[in-house]
Amino acid sequence: MLTNYKRILVLSVVLVFVLSMTAFASSAKTIGLGDQFTTITGPDALYGNPGAVNADDTSFSLELGAAASAWNNLLMNDYIADEDKDDLLDKIGDDGLLFGTDARGGVKLLVGSVGFFGDIKHDGLATLNSDLAELLLKGNEIDHEYNFDGSSAAGGIYADGGINFSMQAPQDLVEGWGVDELHVGFTYHRLAGVIYQLEGEGSGKLESDGDFDGDGQFVVNYNDPDDNLATGSAIDIGGYAIVDDRYTIGFSTMNVGSMVADGYKESKYEYIDEEWEEQEEVNKAEELVWQLPSTIRLGGKMDYSPSIDLLADYSYTKYHESGDSDHKFAVATELTRLSFLPLRTGVNYSTLQNDFKWAAGMGLYLGPMKLDLGVSDLMGLFNRSQGVEGALTAKIEF
Repeated sequence: MLTNYKRILVLSVVLVFVLSMTAFASSAKTIGLGDQFTTITGPDALYGNPGAVNADDTSFSLELGAAASAWNNLLMNDYIADEDKDDLLDKIGDDGLLFGTDARGGVKLLVGSVGFFGDIKHDGLATLNSDLAELLLKGNEIDHEYNFDGSSAAGGIYADGGINFSMQAPQDLVEGWGVDELHVGFTYHRLAGVIYQLEGEGSGKLESDGDFDGDGQFVVNYNDPDDNLATGSAIDIGGYAIVDDRYTIGFSTMNVGSMVADGYKESKYEYIDEEWEEQEEVNKAEELVWQLPSTIRLGGKMDYSPSIDLLADYSYTKYHESGDSDHKFAVATELTRLSFLPLRTGVNYSTLQNDFKWAAGMGLYLGPMKLDLGVSDLMGLFNRSQGVEGALTAKIEF
């Protein structure tokens, strides 16, 4: 019975994990560098700085790509000894156990200063409170009351299509600003799909006779796309400045928007007879709203030599539904001594994940045909990593 209860809880957690995504898709190049740096130019800039999309010599680009990642702030790819479990639980504190994944796939088309894109995405964040994190890590304790309050998830599975426009500001306008060139850009996203919210309520315990006692439950709100499709929009704005022959800087505000469904379904799940059962489903004639996580970015790049670029970025992400926030610091380098085989690596630290990550990637450029690969977290090769990330991009560009 204890094993079954724990297994069912784990399966429930995994379900939340699969249905909950961290915001912001990445490209193979940005994953290989470790972040969506604001000084990256071309199609990859769509994810970090709309002002830098048309800041290079690219006049045409058609790209297909897919990316996926998974992370958490507690568990790791290694055996966790009993003496380490309390330390890990103390580490996450009242923030709880955060689950995140990020997946997207789609196409991008850039022609001059205008870009079009279409993606299938899945964004959001899931949190288990400290009680359920302890239950997952250490197992059930007989007659111990586990509180469900504070466990939540919010996000969406949706199509994201839109347009980017970026251009260089007139030279006479920026004269005297201390920069050689200034590029500005704007991206509009149109969104449609399913949004959801999950909340834990009450508490529960497994008694010595094997029965589950308590009023602990999960309440799930979601829209049925056949009846009430969730729609919305988002905008990105950014700027990219070439200071001189060696230095560039970038800044952006990303993913400002929300999705709304005019009606939704409310379902309640309770643990009964060794399984989670749906107790009731109610149609609500009310709005279900999800505000997208938004990010502010600031960064710079130095052309250390003709074949070595050094990049540094800072970003602040706000998850409006849960109230969580993330400060992320990243540094990276790209080596282009062999122009057909660019090599990339970078390190970043996230305050939300409370962890360092090491990324690496490479490209294979054969004329207009370009293939990029990026992977992270390479710390798992030598240490106990808490996540993994990868992407592959293929494009025709000239």
